[in-house]
Amino acid sequence: MFLKQSRLKPYPMRRFEKTVTEEGVAKEGYVKEAETIRLELWPASSKLQFELYGERVNDILNANANKSATIKVKDGVCIDSQTEVTHRVISKKVYTHHQVLELERVRATRGR
Repeated sequence: MFLKQSRLKPYPMRRFEKTVTEEGVAKEGYVKEAETIRLELWPASSKLQFELYGERVNDILNANANKSATIKVKDGVCIDSQTEVTHRVISKKVYTHHQVLELERVRATRGR
């Protein structure tokens, strides 16, 4: 399957990084610089995805990307915002000419 270029839209993507503070505490987050990737998005709606994710399926999007795009699991994609990560990659399947991603909406965490 070849990707139709007119369906691909640019979205900012921020790489996942894990850092260790001076006190030895591991922190997970995203780099400050955003890269642009081109994705075709549609909502998750298959029976298999509903069995796997249950009610979380409402917060999941499927995406097609070029095979040459360097995307890893846990990377963040800014779909609803230009600067804040709104979705993260939870699954990646690479095929001959493209790759299929599953993106889950990031929930806001409360500070302590």
